[in-house]
Amino acid sequence: MRGDTIYKSLVKSYINKLSIDDLKTFANKNNIEYTSDELILIFNFIKYNYNDLLDGNIKVFNDLKNNINPVLYKKLLDLYIEYKNKYL
Repeated sequence: MRGDTIYKSLVKSYINKLSIDDLKTFANKNNIEYTSDELILIFNFIKYNYNDLLDGNIKVFNDLKNNINPVLYKKLLDLYIEYKNKYL
């Protein structure tokens, strides 16, 4: 339990410093195509939903579903599941 709290604190610290450029770099590294509007939506989504995502609440992705293209949505959801299984 204590390790979980430390991990979440580290992620919170990183999220507070996260920039649009960081997100662009990650997207490009993972061959994710996006529009400028989608990038801003995803950035805000991460900033405001990271606690739910760390707690495994996949339902928060529904907020994005109708606001970004379906291919991008699937890619983000797949990456979330991959990283969740790997690190959480």
